[in-house]
Amino acid sequence: MNQIKFIRSGLILAITLLLAVGCKRIVNPFEVGTVIARVGETTLYERDLAGIVPAGISSADSLKLVESHVNSWVRKELKRQEAHRLLESSAEDIEQLVEEYRNSLLTRRLEQYYVEQMASDSLFGESDLLQYYESHKGDFKLKGDIVKGRIVAMPKTFRQKAKIKELLKASSAEKQNDLKALCEKNKLQLTELTEWTDFSAFLAMLPTKRNESYRQLLREGVVDDMTDGPVSSYFIITELKTAGSVSPYETVKDMIRWAVDKQRRAEIVRQCDDSLYQRALREQIVEINLNKE
Repeated sequence: MNQIKFIRSGLILAITLLLAVGCKRIVNPFEVGTVIARVGETTLYERDLAGIVPAGISSADSLKLVESHVNSWVRKELKRQEAHRLLESSAEDIEQLVEEYRNSLLTRRLEQYYVEQMASDSLFGESDLLQYYESHKGDFKLKGDIVKGRIVAMPKTFRQKAKIKELLKASSAEKQNDLKALCEKNKLQLTELTEWTDFSAFLAMLPTKRNESYRQLLREGVVDDMTDGPVSSYFIITELKTAGSVSPYETVKDMIRWAVDKQRRAEIVRQCDDSLYQRALREQIVEINLNKE
């Protein structure tokens, strides 16, 4: 109990000193020896609390803030000491891991320095991406079906369905403009999927039924339709790529850009490492003695 009282009185003294004269630093005659908390042989002093209490805060709030900080320190220190006690035999392994991690951070910093110094060598353009795509097509196989297409939703009683079907199937820009104009005039919902879309997402835009297969619709250039209550949907798949085929370039472009960038960086690091090694040999910094008997 005496120790607890001492610690709490130390806390109150510390807060009083920290709050004195606003945020100005005052001369503290107890700074060297004012003990706030102790865990075994490790001590937390008043000076270690400098800066944790902001200006303008009340004494009560300050006490809570400092107590929270001290309690956190005590728990962490207890855990650290317990780890030393129980895992003392692993200390050398831990030191080795710390050293390996430190060396890893340093070498990463050096590699980043290499790349920054040779930034022009890491640049690449569209032609480089296309070349990589052509050389690695086998790595870009589709896991699912993807499509492009158009969907028009209209009242079931709409009288120009044949015209909609005709315009949906047409591929010319003129006919597509006619389709847009017809839909706008009659307030029909036109959905144009000009980017590759998962077939499942395409089906989700239609009045499909759950747990029913629609693979028969996976065909190019054919206008199909579905009706759900008062609404009919006419649709067409204009382009199609099935699972297992090579992914279109535009769908994997970002992945290729990442791969090419990684490749360029790795080449820069390899060249710099080789240059460092050769220079060290020339300057006789490195000496290798192997028994070749």
